[in-house]
Amino acid sequence: MNKIKDRIQELINLINYHDRKYYLEAQLEISDFEYDQLFKELKNLEEAHPAYLQTNSPTQRAGGTPLDHFQQVAHKIPMLSLDNTYSKEELMEFDRRVKKLLKEDKIEYVAELKIDGVGASLIYKDGLFVQGVTRGDGLKGDDITLNLKTIHSIPLSLKEKVSFEVRGEVLLKKSDFIKINEERIKNNELPFANPRNATAGTLHLLDSKEVSKRRLSIFIHSVCYLENEQFTTYEESIKKFERLGLVTERHRKLCRRIEEVITYCQECEEIKNKLDYEVDGMVVKVNLISHQRILGFTARSPRWAIAYKFTAQQGTTIIKDIIIQVGRTGVLTPVAILEPVRIAGAWIKKATLHNEDEIKRKDVRVNDRVIVERSGDVIPKIVAVLPSKERSSSFEFPKSCPVCGSSVVRKTDDAKTFCPSVDCQAQVKRRIAYFASKSCLDIDGLGEKIVDQLVEEKIITNISSLYQIYQEKEKILSLEGWQERSFQNLCQSIEASKKASLAKLINALGIPNVGSQTAQVLVSYFSSLKRLMEVSLEELMEIKDVGPAVAERIVNFFSQKETKDLVTDLESYGFECLKKEDKRQEIKENIFLDKELVITGNLKEITREKAKEIIREMGGKINSEVGRNTDYLIVGEKPGSKLKKAKELGIKILEAEIFKEEIKRWLVS
Repeated sequence: MNKIKDRIQELINLINYHDRKYYLEAQLEISDFEYDQLFKELKNLEEAHPAYLQTNSPTQRAGGTPLDHFQQVAHKIPMLSLDNTYSKEELMEFDRRVKKLLKEDKIEYVAELKIDGVGASLIYKDGLFVQGVTRGDGLKGDDITLNLKTIHSIPLSLKEKVSFEVRGEVLLKKSDFIKINEERIKNNELPFANPRNATAGTLHLLDSKEVSKRRLSIFIHSVCYLENEQFTTYEESIKKFERLGLVTERHRKLCRRIEEVITYCQECEEIKNKLDYEVDGMVVKVNLISHQRILGFTARSPRWAIAYKFTAQQGTTIIKDIIIQVGRTGVLTPVAILEPVRIAGAWIKKATLHNEDEIKRKDVRVNDRVIVERSGDVIPKIVAVLPSKERSSSFEFPKSCPVCGSSVVRKTDDAKTFCPSVDCQAQVKRRIAYFASKSCLDIDGLGEKIVDQLVEEKIITNISSLYQIYQEKEKILSLEGWQERSFQNLCQSIEASKKASLAKLINALGIPNVGSQTAQVLVSYFSSLKRLMEVSLEELMEIKDVGPAVAERIVNFFSQKETKDLVTDLESYGFECLKKEDKRQEIKENIFLDKELVITGNLKEITREKAKEIIREMGGKINSEVGRNTDYLIVGEKPGSKLKKAKELGIKILEAEIFKEEIKRWLVS
């Protein structure tokens, strides 16, 4: 029997070896037939001797029963997006900003290709791949571990028993994309628009066997943490993970000056179309980890990294019409309806015209021939009007709202035009749809089309009326497409939304310029909505990640009667997060208020996630790494290298028992 067990292990090692040679080094040492024979032998032995089946076996990349749904998982470290630049002048400005914040004249950067794929986080424990999560809203994502296991460039086990989290871009190579679409056309299925759409759709399939047929790949591009090891530079960290067997994109350069970065960006733009995968720009990162820590983050993005977008792809078409859309905040946005044109693998039928000033500046008219530009996920835009002898009359921006007829408003210092009526049906629809969306309260079964139907039938008139929808059962069941089961499911989803976190609710309220990241920042300072509603402009402006413009919008939003009425209603409907009081000011000895903390080791009776949640409630901020700005290191059993670093930096050490006493006082107060 031991011979069989040894042969199984030998086959696993052989297949993993050839996977590494192919996916990491692009080398084939055996033919496809020989590889398939090894795989077949392993599979047969495992089926005959199931006691020897290993979870990290290559045969376990795909299989098992399809899932009913994906579980939501909270990211330990938020998956933020990057700010974009489009010119060398903007890159120079980024460099000036970094130097000013660091008070340094010489900064090292790493420039690397930006893959046009789908972001994912990979978690390894003791050398085994244990979890993979989508980006989601940046704070939570879908657990797609089974689907990611089908990607051969993700090793299921490593030679070193290390624990870490890395991020990367999942992608579909152009050559594989063409083959998949040929197969779909042959089977009378709709072809995918582009590789990125195909990747996103594939990752959300519930059957990993189907995912395995799509031949997805991944490139790792950033490191969250590696237990018991600290890095000095980003370049050092990425090379470490290459040695562990993870795949990174090879076009990467260490640059001593921003001029080197710009030159390398231009070089990469010239070769982008020769690659077998889609790229839409470069990512420029400050190389020194100590510099990254000092620069920190805004609510949406790191200050130490930026994306440089390549010149967008363009096409020529004709404007058939110009319509006005009214958003949830009342902004009137002109949209050009186009003769469909194919750009970068997608059919483009609409393009934003931004505002009245933009239409006048470009002199855009119906029937004009125009150049349309598309860059990645950015909404297509019109970049130029082509000359023509015969043209229609100039477009007149409406003086009244096209939906409710209210006279529109435009401030002298603002390019935006607004409909001032909060009862405007277009605004009501979009506010409710946003409130119910996945990144907000995630009310299943209440998408835009359902919201439109219920508002048009006057069954719901505002957000508050959602929570009385059970009274409208007879009306709803008389509408097309509704049945008893779909009505009950919607009622259950609405009821479940009352358990939403405070951060989710703040995001859902639709405060201008406040998204999920800023909402999380606000909750770390104000643990009750009542406290946030009473906060002064000066207090908000003191928060590092909230600028003056956003602070002013928050204060204005909560001063409105409609907002106060809505919060009162939600409180009466039993929203759990509105029952909590802000206790931070009641306990003068709260040592975590406005402090930055790091945890190392096992806290025993309390999970690390629960500890982080309580610290945030107490107004503290959790970081993953020890740095100069760290106020406390909380130390549990078997601490890692963070303890040594904290002692070197003179940071206060808080033993786990003392920490638990502090939070106990907080919880019982």
